[in-house]
Amino acid sequence: MPTNSGLALQEPAAASPQTSLLDYIMSGKSALSSEHCQRLIERFEASEAAEVCRRDGSHSFTQLEITTAWPDEHALLLPVFLEHFVRYKKLTRASHWPANIAFEHLRIKRYLPNEQDFFVPHVDVVDQVSARRFVTALIYLNEPEGGETTFPNLDLSIAPETGKILVFPPLWLFPHEGRPPRVSPKYILHTYLGYGS
Repeated sequence: MPTNSGLALQEPAAASPQTSLLDYIMSGKSALSSEHCQRLIERFEASEAAEVCRRDGSHSFTQLEITTAWPDEHALLLPVFLEHFVRYKKLTRASHWPANIAFEHLRIKRYLPNEQDFFVPHVDVVDQVSARRFVTALIYLNEPEGGETTFPNLDLSIAPETGKILVFPPLWLFPHEGRPPRVSPKYILHTYLGYGS
């Protein structure tokens, strides 16, 4: 599977007469500084509020919802995501982008190198509640060996890099998986943009 080394969120060289699903998966470097990423990891590890999320045969990770737990960080991070969502809208030429949008809570997720923490191929819109989601973004907080985000149907693999952001639709056309880290934990910061009221 080829590895995308950082398809930057930038204007395509020329308008393509044919759009591919790959055109809707974008990543960019340096959405967050390495210092900010490290601070988030250290604060996560010091927290006692993180919860284990596990479904046999599907996924396993530990997460902390930081929108309410850390309002100071939420205030700093929300504009970062919004800036990249606006750029994504422009680059995908999304003429029918919703007028009213809403963020889901920001979450930090940790995957341990224990052969148990991973996320099998899945989509993030699976029922009426999650159907409000139309785009997702995650920021890699570190660079573990392994831990790629793969899109098996599109033969695409994105390697974690500290501060790199990945943006794509969480819909049925984009099944993706979180590969397990091999040596050290993987940390991501994650949210969805959904239809607002």
